[in-house]
Amino acid sequence: MHPGSTSTSWLVAGAIAAAALVAVLAIVYLRALPSATLVEDDASVLTADQSERISEFHEFLLRDHGIDYRVFTTREPGDINIAAVEKFAVLAGSMRSDSGRALLLVINVDQDLVRMEVSHSLEPVYTDAFTKYVETRQMVPFFQTGRVADGILATTELIVAEAQDAERLNSLDDNEHAAKSGGGGATSTALIGKEGARTRKRQADVSPGNSPAETLQRYLAAMAERNGAPDLSLYTPATRTMLAGWTITPAQMDMVVKSYRECTAEPARVEGRLAVIRFPVGQRGCAPFFFNQSASGWQLDLTMMQRAIRFGRSNAWRMDLSVRHPYEFAFSDWSYDQHGFPRAK
Repeated sequence: MHPGSTSTSWLVAGAIAAAALVAVLAIVYLRALPSATLVEDDASVLTADQSERISEFHEFLLRDHGIDYRVFTTREPGDINIAAVEKFAVLAGSMRSDSGRALLLVINVDQDLVRMEVSHSLEPVYTDAFTKYVETRQMVPFFQTGRVADGILATTELIVAEAQDAERLNSLDDNEHAAKSGGGGATSTALIGKEGARTRKRQADVSPGNSPAETLQRYLAAMAERNGAPDLSLYTPATRTMLAGWTITPAQMDMVVKSYRECTAEPARVEGRLAVIRFPVGQRGCAPFFFNQSASGWQLDLTMMQRAIRFGRSNAWRMDLSVRHPYEFAFSDWSYDQHGFPRAK
């Protein structure tokens, strides 16, 4: 979502809604893991740095959830569905998931198609309907602006969230299986670089509320309606400027609604024209919201949220302790560990 930076595609989901998503994965090198080619960019649509970043994210997916996720770009002719099954079979011998949990994303640039292939052991979690959803509602909006790497990483965000839900429900198969695919998954038109390919209707404005809680309610209602307009009146002017250059996908807005539906907001903490609505420290998937009072009401300040809040790969938010901000008054009864994760004093 943030131009020029693939890592902030996860932050946007958090910054836009301070949501569990996105979302920023902590980036470190997992040198202890055996090496593997997680990204094969035969179509040359990724830079070396982008391929490395995607590989790092997917190493985390393997370590945290046992899912071996490969990416393959190509320009070869032929049926992409058949090509994906064949490529999956070739890669099966090098898959590193003992439970056979494997995903393969195939992007055919010349055909302008994308296909996600799903192994047998993951089909109950990543259904055909789900893979179609993440392709069309998360990946393709980034591809339309030519940001292929960001689209891949944004999709990984949803894959991680779905894996977390499956683990909570004990619906991930932990038995040992070979990494095999029977054709599960979905294929979609990629629309790479075709930003004008879909008509975008003008979305209704949303005004700020007379209280921080009312503004938050209106914001979440806008997300539920998939109103991703960057110039909503409930945003501060600086936030509108910031969002003008971001990609806000339907899937990200859906994730915001889903995440905050499960959390309990505390009463707003107000000091002068500034306010914060936060959530109990135990609800780490729900980051606090910052507000600034204007003549028209309490506006949502996402710019300071973007600067001060970070997300780990487990979708838990933390405070960037190196950033000072005027909303610190709302957290005087909390302390932080060395990584910035909050805890009650």
